[in-house]
Amino acid sequence: MYCYRHADREAVGQCIECGKTVCLECKVAFEGRIYCNSCIENRVATTGPGKPVSPAIREPANTSGMGSNAPVPPGLGEFNWGGFLLTWIWGIGNNVWWSFLVFIPYLGLLVIPWVLAFKGNEWAWQSRRWASAEHFKSVQHTWTVWGWALSIAASVLMVLMLFVGLILLLPVLRQYGFRMF
Repeated sequence: MYCYRHADREAVGQCIECGKTVCLECKVAFEGRIYCNSCIENRVATTGPGKPVSPAIREPANTSGMGSNAPVPPGLGEFNWGGFLLTWIWGIGNNVWWSFLVFIPYLGLLVIPWVLAFKGNEWAWQSRRWASAEHFKSVQHTWTVWGWALSIAASVLMVLMLFVGLILLLPVLRQYGFRMF
């Protein structure tokens, strides 16, 4: 998408009043919302005399959910443990459909988790609308916690199953003359 005033510039947001796409130069953040220049002028003009008007503050645009060409804010390109550990489950929650490639034999188990680990944050930011970068980080942190919790629980369960299986197998092995101790 391109800016409504500058056809050669990528849009970084959308005015909440009129819906026009705006570039970084045309974007005005006012009271936590994005406006285009003309809508913010109307809004400031209609606040009336004597009412304090907070100045428009330029902030990094929320480009989430704007597709593969949307720029990703700095600091979001970290390793994504949720994508690495939960692959396709994480992909459903973040609208990253590339995660279903995990079901392709060999490629899925050896390559796709690593791709999701390094590209997951970028893809999740571009494919789903987030309230803010902080909200995005919070949700990804929750995915990380769940990924580690489920991985640890699965590992403990597997060790317990092996241990119980060995205990159940020992009497049968002793019956055939096998002695461990």
